Amino acid sequence: MDIKGNITNLELFDVLKFLEISKKTGVLNLRFENFAAKLFIKEGKLYFLSISDNNILEKLAVKLLDMGKKDYLQILEKYRTYYKTTAGFDIYFFKSESIPKSKENEFTSSYISETLNYILFLTNGEFAFDEKPLPDIINFANPMDLSPILTECKKRRDELSVISKVIPSKNYIPSVVTNRSGNIRPLSLTPTVWNVLSLVDGKKSINQILSLTVENDFFVLKTLYNLLQSGYIKVDPPHNEHLNRQELINSVKKVLKEQLGNKAEKVPVDYNVLNSGDKQALTKTIQDIERYVYMFIDDKKAAKIDYLLKQMLMNSI
Repeated sequence: MDIKGNITNLELFDVLKFLEISKKTGVLNLRFENFAAKLFIKEGKLYFLSISDNNILEKLAVKLLDMGKKDYLQILEKYRTYYKTTAGFDIYFFKSESIPKSKENEFTSSYISETLNYILFLTNGEFAFDEKPLPDIINFANPMDLSPILTECKKRRDELSVISKVIPSKNYIPSVVTNRSGNIRPLSLTPTVWNVLSLVDGKKSINQILSLTVENDFFVLKTLYNLLQSGYIKVDPPHNEHLNRQELINSVKKVLKEQLGNKAEKVPVDYNVLNSGDKQALTKTIQDIERYVYMFIDDKKAAKIDYLLKQMLMNSI
């Protein structure tokens, strides 16, 4: 039996719970405006999932596998060059020999858990469940119970509801409080917390911090909330909500021209995205530019271009 519907009308939680309880086997296809996913389910258990965005996989590869960003991008571009797309890259990555045997279980469970948590917070999409045997391509996967992941996600949702009351937008800018005083809560500054705190400079927005750290979004938001409650930081609304979009476009063109000369024209830049002013889309566009330059034009210039564009974006907000 095929099932389809609108995620705004029927929560994805309920869809997954139904598939688990009824022990369905098949592929749950999800489509949002700029994101797509496939969840492979067998007898109500989640075997694997594949998504159109590779940011979660990249962060986990750097964090858990100690893989250099260049090494990861080389694998990604090899796949993209051959298949002319990045769709399905996560399956390819897991089937390759990139993940050491000793880290397979931790890496796989982390990827599935973090990705599903990300998906479950998306709205305004469509789903369609195609009841059929699972394809052989995911024969490497092991089943996972959905209930613990769904429970964890609901817990995150409750915590984020509390966090949003003091951090209402990811466009807010955190800054360090130099003179802590008053009735403040103690906080254990672990290395991962320090890594987040080190990115707080009074200039970067929370969105920008999220793009620069290997930690997942929930951990970063919760860390910033705890730092705020402990008096280490404060958060303020952005100085300027609206980017000067034409100036931003001109600045991107200038950076590429100065660094690449005539080769700058070869870089596929979606200037409509730049003109939209969407911060997350802008960050992703910069990442795409860096990857393209690294693989197809000048790998030595790629890192500098990435740095210059990110600095430019930070200063524009």
